[in-house]
Amino acid sequence: MPPYPYPYKFTINQEDKCSSQKPFLVILVISSCHDKATRTAIRETWGNESNYIGFEVVTVFLVGISAFRFKSIQWMLEEESGAFGDIIQQNFLDSYYNLTIKTLMGMQWVATFCPNANFVMKIDSDMFLNVDYLIHQLLLPELPTRTNYFSGDVCTDGEPIRDKKYKWYVPVEVYPNKTYPPYCIGTGYVFSADLAKKIYEVAQVTTVMPMEDVFMGICLQKLNVPLTQPPGHVFNRYNYYDRCIFHKLVAIHIGGKYQLQKVWQDFWSKKSLGCKN
Repeated sequence: MPPYPYPYKFTINQEDKCSSQKPFLVILVISSCHDKATRTAIRETWGNESNYIGFEVVTVFLVGISAFRFKSIQWMLEEESGAFGDIIQQNFLDSYYNLTIKTLMGMQWVATFCPNANFVMKIDSDMFLNVDYLIHQLLLPELPTRTNYFSGDVCTDGEPIRDKKYKWYVPVEVYPNKTYPPYCIGTGYVFSADLAKKIYEVAQVTTVMPMEDVFMGICLQKLNVPLTQPPGHVFNRYNYYDRCIFHKLVAIHIGGKYQLQKVWQDFWSKKSLGCKN
């Protein structure tokens, strides 16, 4: 992959999403441009901005452009954008190997159009997000605004794969070191909003690799920003649904949009019941 920046432009944007508010939390959802059904499920569950009383939460979906059925997919996205005001798109191809570009688009959007936010949560669309726990147990709004904060499921001592047969092959020319710097697993991590601009800027002089989470770790190392290990294993867990277990987690892998809606209905309707432990 060539070095960033790419000459990509916003083709669908929400320039005024944060103009009349100071969001405590911006949620950047990594979404396939084709996957309207999952976006709908998220809007009806944890991504519904009206769920969270006392804190401004903004949810947007990050997409690229389709490699097939371009006109019909683009029309669908523009219709969604008009109805919900939550689609962010630039004119790069929507593919696994462009996840880094998609995340950097989110960084650029926060830095440019939502710079007054406190925190940003980047999350994959196949996850369950417990926003209340994230805000009240991890981000702690009663504390002074934090800067240079980046937290998630921290991975250390990762090594580049040099065998071309593998999906995550990285040539020495792209990354010459024997180990990666610490990084947060890309399915879900949270950071202070001031880092969006810093990461976006350092990415301009860093060779992009398709493994988005590793690339973020490289950028953070260049910025001398340490990762914060959260208490317990609250990120990126694989769990069968148990309301009281989910109650104490931030981000959990979940089995598709129908499972998400089913779990959310029980989780949200019973949230006032509490748990013994």
